[in-house]
Amino acid sequence: MEKVSSSPVAAAQQTLTHDMPTAAVVNELVRTFPCRSCGAKLAFAPGSTSLKCGYCGTVNEFDEKTDRIEELDLPTWLQQLEGEQETFEQQQVKCQSCGGEQTLPGNLFASSCIFCGTSITSKSFARRRIKPRSLVPFQVTKQIAQQKWREWLHGLWLAPSALKKYAQSDAGIRGLYVPYWTFDANTVSHYTGQRGDNRTETYTTTDSNGNRVTRTRVVTDWRPVSGVVSFFHNDVLVSGSMGVLNVRDVNTDEASGDARDASVAKLGQFFASALGARMRTWDTRALVPYQDEYLAGFQAEAYSVDLKTAFASGKQLIDAKVEQLIRADIGGDQQRIHSVNTQYSHLTFKHILLPMWISAYLFKGKTYRFVVNGQTGEVDGESPKSGWKIFFLVSGILLLLFLLLVFFGGNQR
Repeated sequence: MEKVSSSPVAAAQQTLTHDMPTAAVVNELVRTFPCRSCGAKLAFAPGSTSLKCGYCGTVNEFDEKTDRIEELDLPTWLQQLEGEQETFEQQQVKCQSCGGEQTLPGNLFASSCIFCGTSITSKSFARRRIKPRSLVPFQVTKQIAQQKWREWLHGLWLAPSALKKYAQSDAGIRGLYVPYWTFDANTVSHYTGQRGDNRTETYTTTDSNGNRVTRTRVVTDWRPVSGVVSFFHNDVLVSGSMGVLNVRDVNTDEASGDARDASVAKLGQFFASALGARMRTWDTRALVPYQDEYLAGFQAEAYSVDLKTAFASGKQLIDAKVEQLIRADIGGDQQRIHSVNTQYSHLTFKHILLPMWISAYLFKGKTYRFVVNGQTGEVDGESPKSGWKIFFLVSGILLLLFLLLVFFGGNQR
């Protein structure tokens, strides 16, 4: 088990004072995973604790670490990182199986050898100051991810019918571990505001024909309120990947070498910005201590959003949750919040990796991207829309509104 320093300041200083690895050292820190039977490349088998040989089929078991998933003290690390500069340059790595050398993009630290296909993991972690200490392993296989994508496409009512036929073919799909930050915080919030309770009252008025009619309306009665809400925010997730929206289409199954690595890295960045905000179904109770074996056969991205920037986003999520809690505490039909004073305590964080299946496909000359949650199978992505289906949908809505106006207008006469 990893020895944990008694002082969080000392632990942070010890990590940050390590010399940055030189190019020669990076080569020595690259791990490969050859099969014990035939020496061929190994890949982690989702849902297991083994590496499976893609050539002879031998299952290579590995021992899981049992280290405690550690929460790090946020204020201490923010203080130690103040003024520190991250580096994001490419890495020159050397495969221990065949001796081939290749360049990993600045945001990837795990991939496969372009010459022999052996999985490689650079221990330099793209020279980031904070290393991932835990991850959620892949549970969904590539085949299941492709099937989930097809089912998702078939459920898109506005998608062109031809697209659903296209889904019968296998799209290029790659497994990628995406960096995330998790934040824990205890909040105590004092607030003032107003509670609004709705009631229905009747009143008499004159209609357009000069007739006196009785109608009803909703009136809100407001009264001042104040209170205190407390909450422990556990594992608030913030992506550590900076979005790149101008991703050009690359078929990741057909591309090779550095071009393939770069394309998958960019797709991972696109996921984090455009799709990651909508995909938050993660069970962080499944986190396990980081081991290179889990990355074998997959690619892994190093964070490009630093801890300070990530916490600013995390704090917005925490504040939004606090507002929900206050409104629930006020109760009533409507709420007005005039002031909030929140104290934060027990601020901690983790740097973790989460599994994604990502890909892009072409349809009528345009690129669309999708992602499959590697833990749950949840799918999100882009898809074309059928102009005719949109036309008929809008026409149907307009027709329905017209009929409702005719019906209610006739009843009032």
